[in-house]
Amino acid sequence: MYKRLQSCPVCNSKLEVTRYHCPECDITIEGEFSLSEFSALTGEQQEFVKTFICCQGNIKEVEKALGISYPTVKNKLNQVSEVLCPAKKKKRVVSINSEDVLSALESGDISVTEAIKKLEGEQR
Repeated sequence: MYKRLQSCPVCNSKLEVTRYHCPECDITIEGEFSLSEFSALTGEQQEFVKTFICCQGNIKEVEKALGISYPTVKNKLNQVSEVLCPAKKKKRVVSINSEDVLSALESGDISVTEAIKKLEGEQR
């Protein structure tokens, strides 16, 4: 089975779900159906949310479960938040912790150039 497409492959507009089909009884239902906000997440983001919930929001446990660093967990959490809470995206004030930046650099999550930009932004 294919994953649900998010946008039109021709014009890149948002697609609408207008049809459901049951392969068991061969019934098809057509109409305009709304989707959960979570359907806007990528498969990887959905897996991250599942892990985060299973770990009851404990970032240390998420780190262990996914084998990623603290800054990577925070970055993934911010990405999910930007999709699910777009209004907060504009209001969010970014605070940079130099230890997080160095940890992200060490784990390969960001480049040296990105690390320098983040650290220079911290000093302003």
